[in-house]
Parts: sequence; C-alpha cells; structure tokens
Amino acid sequence: MDILLDNPLASMGGLYFLVFYVGFIVITLVLFGLIKGRIDKTDRLALPPIPPNIDPYEIAYLRGGTNEVARSVVFALMQKGLIEFKTIGNTTQIKRTANPPPRLNQIEQIALDWLKNSRDSKDIFQTNGLVTQLEAYGDAFKARLAQQQMLVGEDLENKLSRWKWLVILAIAGLGGYKTLAAFSHGKLNVFGIIIIGVVGLIIAFVMSSLPRLTKLGTAYLERLQLAFDGLKNQTQQAYMPSGAPKVVPSATFAGVDPLLLSVGVFGAGILAGTVYNEYNNAFSRANQQAATSSGSCGAGCGSGCSSGSSDSSGSSCSSGSSCSSGCGGGCGGCS
Repeated sequence: MDILLDNPLASMGGLYFLVFYVGFIVITLVLFGLIKGRIDKTDRLALPPIPPNIDPYEIAYLRGGTNEVARSVVFALMQKGLIEFKTIGNTTQIKRTANPPPRLNQIEQIALDWLKNSRDSKDIFQTNGLVTQLEAYGDAFKARLAQQQMLVGEDLENKLSRWKWLVILAIAGLGGYKTLAAFSHGKLNVFGIIIIGVVGLIIAFVMSSLPRLTKLGTAYLERLQLAFDGLKNQTQQAYMPSGAPKVVPSATFAGVDPLLLSVGVFGAGILAGTVYNEYNNAFSRANQQAATSSGSCGAGCGSGCSSGSSDSSGSSCSSGSSCSSGCGGGCGGCS
C-alpha cells in the first residue's frame, strides 16, 4: 500500500508534475484524435454513381437534415405558384394563392396541407411545424442513406464512445491519483491539477463528437456539387432580375425542375440575387424571430442551411459535415 503513495510519480514536485500532466494530456488527446480519424473507414468504399432518378429532397436531407427538406419543399410550392410570402412588419407570412394545385408528390401535398391558408414562416421549424410533419420522410431518407453508409450511425458512435471513456478515465485518473497523493503528503495546493484536468476533460468531450456525414457521405455530396455546378450557374443566371429574355434550363434529371434540384444540392443560398430572393429573406427573418422567442436550435439550423458551400467549419448546415459541427454538434444534427 505504501508504494501507491510513495513512488516517483506521487512524490514528484508540483511544478514538474503539472508539466508532466499537460504533456500526458496532450499526447492522450492527439492519440484520441488519430483514433477518431481512423474509426470512419467509409472512404475506402467506392463512391456511388449519381442516380438517374435523383430526389432533390433526399439530397437536401443528406446536406442538412429534415430542416433542409422543409426549406426545399416550401420553395417547390413557391415556384409552382401555390404560395407567396407577405411581409407584415417584422413578420413574414406564407399565404396560399388561388392557383389550383397541379399534380404534387406526397411530400409536397403534406406541406401544402400544413400551410392551410396562411402560416408564419417561423412556424416551419417550431413544435408541430412543417419539420415535424415531415419527420416520417426524414426518417425514411435517414434509413436509406445510413444503409448506403453515408450517415454516421450508432456503430461508429459506440466505437468512439469506448475510446472517449478510456481517455476520460486516463486524464481524470491521473489527476485524481496525484491529488490523493498530494493530500497524503500534507500538500493541499492542488488547484493547478484540477484546472488542467478539467480543461483536458472538456477538450476530450468536445473531440468525442463525430460529424453527421461519414467520409463517404461527404465525398458523395462533394461529387454532387461538382457535377451540378454548371446547372447551378445556369439556373442562377436564368432567374436573375433582368429585362433581357432568358432561357430556363429544362428538367433533364428524372423530370426534376433544375432550380429545385440546385436548391437541394447547394442550398437556398443560390437564390440570393434572383427573383426568389424574398424566399431567403423570409427565412432569415423567421430565424431571428424563432431564436428570439425560443432560442431553439431547430429554427437556427433550418434557416442556417442555406449556403451552397461544402465548408465544414460549422458556420452553417449547408454542407454535409458542417451540420454536425455547426448544427449536429449543436442540434443533434439537422435531422
């Protein structure tokens, strides 16, 4: 028993131990980061081809979850002339028009029925909002994409969780052991150990979150954005306000409207500066109102997933991985 509290580590001076402890934590976290990077091995799988019957709503889900599906379907209804946005003060309302609805698919019909005659745009992301109504479709998209190993599932999370708790045990165990040893030697100044240990544990917890998309999912989304980059530019130019005649790209992919497909692949940010710019403004106001009234992450993700980039910095939910870091880490994923 004496050797447990009477050995070089237990007797190490305070300053020397703090340096040792910091080094131990840094090495442990670096190893943890390396292990985390190797847990997802989907980058070794063949990248799937782009299907001829591509579903813009499924791609929207891949990019940003059910919130993005809701944004895309609302845009589809707007583009079909079935709804319009009306700004009243600081509130934007979505109103149904008198136009008779054409043939709609199920997800569009559900959205149109939910809108009834009028809804505030911020209601889309709130409890019992459109996002809630579309959860069944989101679950179906999630299951299909998870089967294709494009979404991080419980198996990867469980693998990382086991390593996380080993790291936490190592950091907390060494700090706790040295604290007990210090007390046994009559030394009570252990605040440095506690502070360093807490910082290390916080970093370990932050590092223990996985992105929403797997490496395969991220690569597939990047392939889609590269493949449809030309289509995006064409559709943007076609809908820019101008008196000159323009040619609207035809629906060449499974009869999908090219602008709706571009919104699904890149996000509604591509509508900035087009005749549909009010759509983006409406969701921006909805985000501000919902954040003020409830501070909920759902609205924040819903309106934040508008950029078309594949940046994974977490600034928006537009890309596959950013949802995890920007929303996934803070919204459980925009899903």
